[in-house]
Amino acid sequence: MVLNQLKVNSELVFYGKTYIVLSIDAPHVSIMRSQGNGEVLTVTFSELVSNPSFRPSKSMIKEIEREETHYEAVLDALTDEQRQEVSRRFDMIRPLIVFERVKQGDIRASYEFMSHYKEFIHETERLEDLTKGKLLERISRKYAVPDEYGIVPRGTTTRSIKRYLSAYRNAEIELAHRGEEGLLGKHGDGYLYRKDNHTIEICHPKKPDLVLCHINVRLNKQYFPIFKEVIEREFLSLKRRSKQSIYESIVTHCYKVGIDPPNENTVRKILGRIPSEVRVRLRDGNKAAEGYDPVARGFSNEEAQYPLHIVEIDHTQLDLDVIDETTGHVVGRPWITLGIDVFSRMVWCLYVSFEAPSANVVRKAIEQGIFFKRAREKYGTSNDWDVFGIPSIIYMDNGPEFRNAAVKRMITETLKSNVRYRPVKTPRFGGTIERLFGTLNTGLIHQLDGTRKSNPVDLGEYDPDAAASLTLSDVRTLLVRYIVDIYHMSPHKGLPLDSDTPIVRYLEGLGKIGYPDFIAPDQEADYHIELLPVMNKPYTRDGIRLNNVLYRLDRLAYLIESSATKYRIKYDIDDISHIYIQPPGTSEYIRLPAVRPVSEELEGVNWYTWKELRKIMKAESKEKRAGIPGTNKVVEAKAELREFLRDKYKSGRKIRQKVARMNVPVSIEGALGKKPPTYKPSIQDLIEAAKSAARERKIREMDK
Repeated sequence: MVLNQLKVNSELVFYGKTYIVLSIDAPHVSIMRSQGNGEVLTVTFSELVSNPSFRPSKSMIKEIEREETHYEAVLDALTDEQRQEVSRRFDMIRPLIVFERVKQGDIRASYEFMSHYKEFIHETERLEDLTKGKLLERISRKYAVPDEYGIVPRGTTTRSIKRYLSAYRNAEIELAHRGEEGLLGKHGDGYLYRKDNHTIEICHPKKPDLVLCHINVRLNKQYFPIFKEVIEREFLSLKRRSKQSIYESIVTHCYKVGIDPPNENTVRKILGRIPSEVRVRLRDGNKAAEGYDPVARGFSNEEAQYPLHIVEIDHTQLDLDVIDETTGHVVGRPWITLGIDVFSRMVWCLYVSFEAPSANVVRKAIEQGIFFKRAREKYGTSNDWDVFGIPSIIYMDNGPEFRNAAVKRMITETLKSNVRYRPVKTPRFGGTIERLFGTLNTGLIHQLDGTRKSNPVDLGEYDPDAAASLTLSDVRTLLVRYIVDIYHMSPHKGLPLDSDTPIVRYLEGLGKIGYPDFIAPDQEADYHIELLPVMNKPYTRDGIRLNNVLYRLDRLAYLIESSATKYRIKYDIDDISHIYIQPPGTSEYIRLPAVRPVSEELEGVNWYTWKELRKIMKAESKEKRAGIPGTNKVVEAKAELREFLRDKYKSGRKIRQKVARMNVPVSIEGALGKKPPTYKPSIQDLIEAAKSAARERKIREMDK
């Protein structure tokens, strides 16, 4: 993937002409024609980089033309063991990459080095005194630690690390920000792509859906079930059975089914291909596995030094009841996920829905944070919401949605950012984001019709159900307008007195440090796919079956194998009309449409809606339960689902929240019995009402 960074003297294309960046005076950028009359233009950063004609120099090094259905991801094509090796090599050279930026005068890189790689600087030494040669030696010493048998890991000498750095740089020359692809070892490539090479998928003994690793073998497929069962049930066990014992067990299984047992050396080599982390975690227990857990945990005592140095993310449920936009019924309290830039207190991301905290919510919030907000266009704000790009550190609590392995990998490897977690049971360490939640409640939410305040005592005789008049869309628009036009422009007690407004603090920081890495609008589609969750599925004669939907593309018939052969796919739970598949031996994903039901029928249907539609279709026809419903049944089921929801809609908030998550429209007729409130104040009226209520409250407090 391509991340862009705009710097003084860098070249860019704007309206088909080549310019050089003269100066960056946030929020403005001055650019000059590199040829011709040397005209100088001054535009805002947001207007420049979001313009369709804008092309940064880095992403022009190698233009790739591909069909709309293709998305390239070389690293996803690797086995787990290869992927771990790439990550290990990248960990070794990353301090060198940051150090090179330090020597180029990058202030942000200096903070990053002192925050994450201070271990390579001696107590009496300054960063300015460190040289690349010294750093190489210290990195080598860190990773060249002998194991329990006194064997030093391969590839940890200074010469090897230099070679990794060179390979990384060469790959970046080919395509910017794809340097990790150069870290893939070339040894064994011919073997891996031989026609007689196959893959055995090893799953967790207690969680069959959790794939631990893939082992490349050159065995007849008749041995696969035996190896898979013995490795999962006997080798990856706390009993810690020896390789000799495992070999004897495989021999016994082979004799039972009437096949010749494999060679003992072959069995030992295959067992040796299981990643060490998998072996340690499942054979040696939790205590031994701590060696593979991240060292960087808990609260970071460092202060944010520049914009998007540290972004803090958390969720809460709003103290506000909202209504359905069609029926007027009260749906309940939505969830909000926010990310705040600790340095400036500018809001980095916002996601509002009825979906409870989950890995999907975190993914959507982070996606909203890194992309352009386009707040004026979407929400009619007076000001721009120009907080976007890649943070250096994303700081989160210990909820399972944040600890999710896919979320951590998305942050550390896709975004090249760093993860930090709060210490367990220490909410005070999330004070910055908690204060933001409090500000939104007191400054906006508690002033709106339908508020539930912070506790029942504050409500008194006020009835939130009867007063509720805002839809989820209204609340989202209100929040964006309040954040962009009021919160960002108001003094903040947590900021220095000489720059106590978030927008001022943010722009001053950008003036000193420059803009963070950003993703150009024409690259957002690729990043959207990059951030999707991944799983492995077989491609059979019917195609790929996922949640009782079949996905197939006729030109991919060559992928048809037995169910033991699985391919990596990406999917979006908010649109099940298609998935993406990565064919073996390639680095690209291909868009795979649904064929039964057809993709047109499932366009925009999310996983929650499909689950309910399946219940209706299964109930209709007994013979359909074991198979896949016909296309004509989807339309009928959608109509029946709406009828069912109409009948149940008045029964309570849970069904209404369920409807909101499924995004199924429920008409007024039959669901309400009466018309919804005819008066709907405008968003601007609501904001003015919120301001007026705040002023009146202050006056009453002064009178007391």
